[in-house]
Amino acid sequence: MAERVPTDATLLAALAGHLPERPPSPETAARIRRQLMQRLAEPPQRVLRASEGEWEVIRPGIEIKRLRRDEQSETTLWRMAPGAELPAHSHHMDEECLVLEGSLVQGDDEFFPGDFVLALAGRDHATFTSPRGALFLIRGELRCGHD
Repeated sequence: MAERVPTDATLLAALAGHLPERPPSPETAARIRRQLMQRLAEPPQRVLRASEGEWEVIRPGIEIKRLRRDEQSETTLWRMAPGAELPAHSHHMDEECLVLEGSLVQGDDEFFPGDFVLALAGRDHATFTSPRGALFLIRGELRCGHD
């Protein structure tokens, strides 16, 4: 099946509802152009090598490395030593966890490399332990302080 390529008329029709009725002022047009040019000058990706970044101890046996942060959330890499424990807590937004190495235990469940855990906002999050140690990726709310 051939890929359907939109015509100029189709593209213009799709944009019609998004175009202003009047052209922007020269100042606004210049500001938009500067922002676009700045965005185009940015590299298409950002890389943080495994050897880069700082590990921060947040409690005994647990440290994190911040990988990315925006206005509402952050992506962090967590390292738990064997026997470390992360106390029960809750979240104001959904939190995603991907186990990369080792394992995490929560209640009767044990999570291994490749397992994905979604902690829903507003729900209590039971204590996590790591009998053998673990490395996992978390995407969730900004952490101002650590309990």
